[in-house]
Amino acid sequence: MAIKIDLRVPPCKPVPEVTAFVQECEDAGFDGVGMLDSQMLERDVFVSMAHALLNTKTIKVASAVTNPVTRHPSVLASAAQTVSEIAPGRAQIWMGRGYSSANVVGIPPATVRQMRDATVMMKELMAGSEIDFGETSSRMKHGGGVTTPVYIAATGPRVMKVAGEVADGAVLMTGINPNAVAEARELIADGARSAGRNPDDIETIFTCTTIIRDDVKEAREIARPLAVQRLMEKTYVRWLKAAGMDFSEFELPQGLWELYPDVPHAEDWEKARELCAFLPDDALAQLCDTMGLIGSPEYCAERIKQAEAAGLEHLYLMTDQTYEFATGELAAFKNRIFPALGRSKHPA
Repeated sequence: MAIKIDLRVPPCKPVPEVTAFVQECEDAGFDGVGMLDSQMLERDVFVSMAHALLNTKTIKVASAVTNPVTRHPSVLASAAQTVSEIAPGRAQIWMGRGYSSANVVGIPPATVRQMRDATVMMKELMAGSEIDFGETSSRMKHGGGVTTPVYIAATGPRVMKVAGEVADGAVLMTGINPNAVAEARELIADGARSAGRNPDDIETIFTCTTIIRDDVKEAREIARPLAVQRLMEKTYVRWLKAAGMDFSEFELPQGLWELYPDVPHAEDWEKARELCAFLPDDALAQLCDTMGLIGSPEYCAERIKQAEAAGLEHLYLMTDQTYEFATGELAAFKNRIFPALGRSKHPA
């Protein structure tokens, strides 16, 4: 089976426009799309998912990612089961810590325990089970039957083990270096085995930072803030070391932590690029290659072939666009990359 490829679609415009772009993604040949859940930055994710599912035929649509702190797990379970009624088998819930959702309203992101407990609760509610909420016991009236898959977005080892224990899959932020991929998969397998589950039943989706331009250097320059963000997070540093990279010599400007709401979603993108200018070009190139697909269409097509040959089965493309659609990347895949991979259009 050919490697699956999904594209991030921010619900950054009125819902009909979001759906129109998802329709283009389906027509281009993408297997799925992931929609951000960030209530102060984007339109509502579940309304956007529902409208997209109603107006497409084959493409899968996921929340990428929702969280259990701004949305109670019972609310998530009901929303998940409802969107699945629109298009059975095509809706998925990807859940994470919810940084951009939580930070902008002054609450902490979800803990590992909260993500674990929320996943278990959601799956039980969707299955029709009764749950104890303190002194109150309740069940979801429309639960029962086939449940909507719940995936956990994971960067660190503790979350990966939890994904193996309780989730249907994991959306991994390790990059696509084979050594990092192997280490992440083993952590998920450890979690699965500890819970008496078969590791092969846990799907792994690897997030690829994706920026495509005709000039490789231009693409890498656009990716500079996203590359630097990898150096700001201790959990990312682990995967860089697994890939044989050590950038501890670089001193990070304090202003990076002051960008609103954070570096990957910075509203002032030019300021973000200015703060990231310290990173040398050779280090930037190394980071870009381990992060994902950053370069020309031809370069990225070869990278996908290498990833598939290395055993990766599912990629999630996360572009630099948070407040616009990834029209350039969509066109590159439709017109150049998918044909180079021998898949010019998604099967009906």
